[in-house]
Amino acid sequence: MASPSTPPAQQPSPSRIVTAVQTGLSYEIGDMSPKSQKNAEDALLYNRMSMVRCYERDDGFHFELQERVRVTVSDDEAPTCSICPNDEGRACRHIWWVNDQILKTSTPPGARPRDQFQMSRDGQDVGSDKIKGRMLYHEWLEEEGLQKLAQLGGWYKQDPSNQHDTRLVEQTATQILSAFEPSGVLSSQHGQDNLQMLQESQALFTRYRNEMIKQAKAQPFLLVALGAAVPEAERDLLHLTKIHSRIERIFFDYGYWMTTRTPSHSSLDATAETLHIEIGHLRSFVIEHQTKAQAPRREIPEVLQIKTIDVLLYTLEQLVEYRGDSQTTAVVSTPQYSGLALQDRSLLHKMIPPQSQNYFALPVLNLLSNGVPYREMVQRRVRVVVNSLREGHEPCPEDYVKKLEEIVGLDE
Repeated sequence: MASPSTPPAQQPSPSRIVTAVQTGLSYEIGDMSPKSQKNAEDALLYNRMSMVRCYERDDGFHFELQERVRVTVSDDEAPTCSICPNDEGRACRHIWWVNDQILKTSTPPGARPRDQFQMSRDGQDVGSDKIKGRMLYHEWLEEEGLQKLAQLGGWYKQDPSNQHDTRLVEQTATQILSAFEPSGVLSSQHGQDNLQMLQESQALFTRYRNEMIKQAKAQPFLLVALGAAVPEAERDLLHLTKIHSRIERIFFDYGYWMTTRTPSHSSLDATAETLHIEIGHLRSFVIEHQTKAQAPRREIPEVLQIKTIDVLLYTLEQLVEYRGDSQTTAVVSTPQYSGLALQDRSLLHKMIPPQSQNYFALPVLNLLSNGVPYREMVQRRVRVVVNSLREGHEPCPEDYVKKLEEIVGLDE
């Protein structure tokens, strides 16, 4: 009599990563305690929050911040949050928000936390006489005025009580979301293997676009979370923003493949090629403005240099995020991929191959001037990036990391 066979172990389902955008965080400059100011400023510097709208009312400046949170959802494990610690297995406010806004799951009565949470508030009732420091951008607002700052920074100079501003946002929503539509580059350049992924991605985008237009009518500052340019933004800033948006889209498509496809349907080469193309567009943009800056009394505007640095560092941060081996992280592994070199299985090492002099994206950063790469806010963000590049079983080539530190002045 044959012995009973052991049932095969069930493969865990892949995790879904959701970027939850927390909205409605409205503050007045000078109306926060020193601790709250420090929390908000650190969040702005490390890209956990973004300034999305600023307006003037009653002789005071008002601005709104937006928090960026990553929530990982799995069918087998409890959701996790990129910001909040797992406090005795209790879901944080971000996980509740994802459940309500994205997953549409039902929650039993009484399970929701009773206390209303407000970002960067420490519960103190602080008057102006107790404020120790100024919020980031405060001096610019006083010196340059709101109109110029909105043009340079790409924020909404929009009062939510102004109906004209609200209609303008509705018109802008339908125009700028096209920057996120899948272009079909991966499919057209690499045959039919990626056609199904493209079709699924386009269907997802259609639902995404309709939902975002609906939400933007009520909460217009959501548009900036999409990487959208605002009506007051300069043409050059709009161009940089579209490059940033396309790079975001490339990583979105690659992450979609990582959680749903097998290595036999690899999009690694296509992703690497399109990333090189976008960084090439960014380099051409900087060189064009260097040529313009050679005219008397002209220089590349600092805000464009800062935005360029933001795009480059975002790209490196995402490469670290997707440094995983496509063989071990795929839903179904295939034996023929086990013998390939690391640069043929990891996006990070595809863009920055081990033991090579390929300084991906760094030549663009090296073109910037006027001490902008040496700014403290840039150096603080680069420190986080280089520490991540040095981590892991297969770290990034040390020559590349040292070159990045040298460009921003961290090698001294």
